[in-house]
Amino acid sequence: MNSFPHKFKISTSSTAKLKFLKSKTGLTPNILCRFAVSLALADESGLGNASVSDLDGQEFNSPTLFGEHMDIYEALLRQFTSDNGLDWDPVRHIASLVEVGLHKMGHIRSLKHVAELTLK
Repeated sequence: MNSFPHKFKISTSSTAKLKFLKSKTGLTPNILCRFAVSLALADESGLGNASVSDLDGQEFNSPTLFGEHMDIYEALLRQFTSDNGLDWDPVRHIASLVEVGLHKMGHIRSLKHVAELTLK
């Protein structure tokens, strides 16, 4: 079984969106990424036409990005990869999921809006 990477990079576009969202919510980029990945995984359409143009944005180490639930995120990503018939490319898939999730978070202008995501 292929191992889970220790480092993940996201796109420059995602990095800019995270910086904006942090300024509006006060949440750190790793927490915002967790919301984004969760939103993207919850969407039945998967990655759809998502494409990550680069992996030149912010870099996270796995424990920072996923916290104490790293094993759960890995299991979810493995299931997602299997369900969608994708080759195992966790760095690119996480970057794509972050991209999709951040797009879904485009309306967020406050911490209250983030909290409302958990009610849907």
